[in-house]
Amino acid sequence: MAILAIDLGGTNIRFGIAPDETAPIADIKVMACADFPTIEDAINAYLSSHQSHNIEAVSIAVAAPVMDDIIDITNNNWRFSKTALHQNLGIKRLLVINDFTAQALAQHQPNRHGNIVLKQGRNHDQGQPDAPLLVIGPGTGLGVAALKPTSQGMMPIEGEGGHVYFTPRNDRERQLEEYLRGEVGFVSAEHIISGSGLEAIYRFLCQHDNASYDGKSAAEIGDAALTSDGRERQAVFLLMEALATVMVNSIITLGCWQGAVIAGGIIPRFISIIEESGFLNRFQDAGVLTPTFQDLPIWLATDPYLGLEGARDALTNPYLSAQVMHAS
Repeated sequence: MAILAIDLGGTNIRFGIAPDETAPIADIKVMACADFPTIEDAINAYLSSHQSHNIEAVSIAVAAPVMDDIIDITNNNWRFSKTALHQNLGIKRLLVINDFTAQALAQHQPNRHGNIVLKQGRNHDQGQPDAPLLVIGPGTGLGVAALKPTSQGMMPIEGEGGHVYFTPRNDRERQLEEYLRGEVGFVSAEHIISGSGLEAIYRFLCQHDNASYDGKSAAEIGDAALTSDGRERQAVFLLMEALATVMVNSIITLGCWQGAVIAGGIIPRFISIIEESGFLNRFQDAGVLTPTFQDLPIWLATDPYLGLEGARDALTNPYLSAQVMHAS
């Protein structure tokens, strides 16, 4: 009996099918959320071209809080009931987890999956293997999770770390915070470390420099940052340094001494200029814990479909079994 794995972000929805809970993901397809009025419409559109599979279970990794029955997608206008979706799809099992819970589950071996070592740890690219691993990444929003090895398997630590309050570390970041507070009131990390955050940083820098604002999108800012040393690159560097601050705070809070994996769609674009930014210096500037952070490894995930693997693995994870909905 096959499993339909879904990775639902703010912009795109990814699908894949596994013949069973240990089989590789196949028939991967990416669709734009904006092309469908509801998640159920998107699922039915995908399944209409994969009717040969007998889907027994659906596991959805979604960019939203998942504690309640009603799921309201962050950075997306989709909203659905887990109970209603389970009934309407006519499947035996449904599991809905946070998208970065799935990303974390897929990173149980951070040296694999084509991950790139951004920073080596004390033992080359190894941290403390029995400690939690931080998995974090900016895309449409900012996802944060952790993975803790236990005797019963990998325990995902779920949260909504992208919505913590932004912590400025210098005068320019304090000015950015003040600028955004005028727009949004509560300035979360996600307001800065995301695609829309990159656009906000760029708007701020234009105002700060008394320059005309040309309305560049996040993609256009990124393109310019890679080709010229201008305001666009400054915006990317500010995002990277803010990301490092959130990573340090999260690692200290959760005890993620195994290290950190950066996922999401933004940072892999800028691998060629990461070393020029203040990212690594900021990451290793952790007060009394600076020596510890100098020894921690950082990996960069580049496989855009790892969320599907994590969604599949979630169905057999003992720490998530209570969240699986079963047909009556």
